[in-house]
Amino acid sequence: MKISKPVKKEYDDDGLLPLVNIIFLLLIFFMIVGVIEQKVSMDNLNMPAADFERYDNNEIKKIFIDENNIIYVDDKIIEIKKLDDYLIENKVKEVALIADKSLMIKNINSVLSILIKNDIKEIKLLTNKNEYR
Repeated sequence: MKISKPVKKEYDDDGLLPLVNIIFLLLIFFMIVGVIEQKVSMDNLNMPAADFERYDNNEIKKIFIDENNIIYVDDKIIEIKKLDDYLIENKVKEVALIADKSLMIKNINSVLSILIKNDIKEIKLLTNKNEYR
């Protein structure tokens, strides 16, 4: 009795095509699902480091304070004395305060006191994420 060997079929497909398809599908999925956050910064501003989950960059007023204690609102320099009037006339209710890491807390407190005086309840202090030294 003769036992026949199973016949091997020759395939040109080595199974890589489904793997390539899956990789491209995953790439497209993560590109669509990934969160794109707008970077909030100025050129000459070094923010202190902290770990925070995520900053929602909706249309809130951003106040920048650089290392020379110069205050910028809407990319314009504003004096601290006129910040109070600006907040009242623009009816600002939510603020993101972005300060240089070399500033003393008294400089930031002067701006914070004006914000609190104008009954602004939402004040976000922004820093660089995970920049520990």
